[in-house]
Amino acid sequence: MITLNHIGIATKAGDQQLTKLFKILGFKPGATERVADQGVKVHFFSLPGEAPHLETLEVEDPEGTVAKFIAKRGPGIHHLSFQVSAGKLDSLTAQLTQEGFKFTYDAPRRGAQNMRINFIHPATAGGVLIELMEESR
Repeated sequence: MITLNHIGIATKAGDQQLTKLFKILGFKPGATERVADQGVKVHFFSLPGEAPHLETLEVEDPEGTVAKFIAKRGPGIHHLSFQVSAGKLDSLTAQLTQEGFKFTYDAPRRGAQNMRINFIHPATAGGVLIELMEESR
């Protein structure tokens, strides 16, 4: 089963306007964690109930991929994240690769919340960066 898990939004360090807006709209702030290899601090927000959630990707490394995204396109929606069932990420990645989709990583790696992730490159997905994340077992 595949579900929309969250929408990732790239933000500059110290920009609190989006956080303020989320709170006014009723989103509850959740955990915050650093993802060092992506150069970001991730802040999670949710409405009461299930996914999808919002996450902001606050730039900490000016040379990281999110900082480069902001330099090129400005702050804003960075990616859509779809959660796949436990044990299905590798087979889905193989299927998508056979269909001509390219991935940013050669193999899935650990991302926020210690989930296994990989990103479908936007050049092969209609200009949209798509994250695939695998449910923990």
